Amino acid sequence: MKRTLLGSSILAALLMAGSFYAGHSPAVAVVNAAAPGSGVDLGGNTRLLRLAVPASGRLGDILRKNATISSGFEVVPRKSIPAALVRATRFDAKGWNDIGVDAVILSTQVGAQVKFQLYETSRGNRPLISKGYPGSDPNKAANRFMNDVVNYYTKTPGVFGSRIAFVRTRRSPTVSKNVYTVEMNGEAPASITNNRSLNILPSIGPGGQVLFTSYAKRNPDLWISKGGAASRISKYPGLNLGGTMSPNGASIAVTLTKDGNSEIYNLDPSGNIKARLTNNKAIDGSPTWSPGSNQIAFVSNRAGGPQVFRMGASGGGAKRLTKKGNYNQSPDWNPGGGALGSLVAYSGRDSSNRYDIFAVDVRSGQLTRLTQSPGRNLSPSWSPDGRMIAFQSTRGGIYVANEKGNNQVQIIKAGSTPDWGPKAY
Repeated sequence: MKRTLLGSSILAALLMAGSFYAGHSPAVAVVNAAAPGSGVDLGGNTRLLRLAVPASGRLGDILRKNATISSGFEVVPRKSIPAALVRATRFDAKGWNDIGVDAVILSTQVGAQVKFQLYETSRGNRPLISKGYPGSDPNKAANRFMNDVVNYYTKTPGVFGSRIAFVRTRRSPTVSKNVYTVEMNGEAPASITNNRSLNILPSIGPGGQVLFTSYAKRNPDLWISKGGAASRISKYPGLNLGGTMSPNGASIAVTLTKDGNSEIYNLDPSGNIKARLTNNKAIDGSPTWSPGSNQIAFVSNRAGGPQVFRMGASGGGAKRLTKKGNYNQSPDWNPGGGALGSLVAYSGRDSSNRYDIFAVDVRSGQLTRLTQSPGRNLSPSWSPDGRMIAFQSTRGGIYVANEKGNNQVQIIKAGSTPDWGPKAY
């Protein structure tokens, strides 16, 4: 379902012989009109809903972080909220309206549950959403409620709670790379590998399986973790690089060099070869599946420098997708529905030698630039609903943004090659 990076040190060297709401300019989130279900009349002005979350502690911190990541709100700093409103046990529409707040999320501990309520000051004192969740895990409770909030404004549930796989590098006592996953808001990190080898290019399958390439047995083999100890599923001589599982879970596309050249193969979930998908003297790699599992986008240098192509899932009939730029890599096919499902994001080098994230529409060929510096922005990966995107940046670590590249929020300070997995709940 997700892309894997072609531009690893090995294949890059071979190739050289990459919101809820729509916005307008990179790194600035704006709203074009009132969201569906919203009682706030924005009058066509491009501004966010001003949201206040008076809750303290970890729960309040996560709610504010989630609201910021969602791209739908300008979150009011808690320290700027009057003490009387923070301490209030009831919602005071006039009091909140007087300080310029459009919406408020209140939370209350009720026995073993935490009760959340969303209000808008223009709607009076009746909550728009009122739900309770188990209070034992503040992060999970906050995630589930923010998904409710996203659903209220967009009519599509949010994806808070979904996880992103990434690689973290350690340089002492020797250089090692290990695979981790983290929730999309940067919470609840978990280790997939923990060794002194090189474990790279993670990809999360539709059932939460984590595929990755590891040198743990000296050869770059394909491994899979299903929640327990990882197992090796492809160990052909040479590269077994960057496997990615189809959305229907029936196949794994992977780059192999067992016959000398870099080609894309189709494996079954156990690692057995089903078919060879490319057969070209050029270097092919970095496969990513379409939402329907019937097409694959990939990178090839058959046109000179690395460019993104697409082909049918059975191979053959490759067509070039990227027509601009001389170095385009690490594609990821948007898994969302409708028009989103025709977008392929990738990392491209522009005329000033900067790397940024772009998206090309496979139907129209229309090209959109999602990031415009600062730093080098690489390895894009769409969220499971296709309305957000994660990427790594030389500014530091991993960022998430809306599908237009706006509202960029750092979630991991040190990490590379993110891959966004399926919805959690």
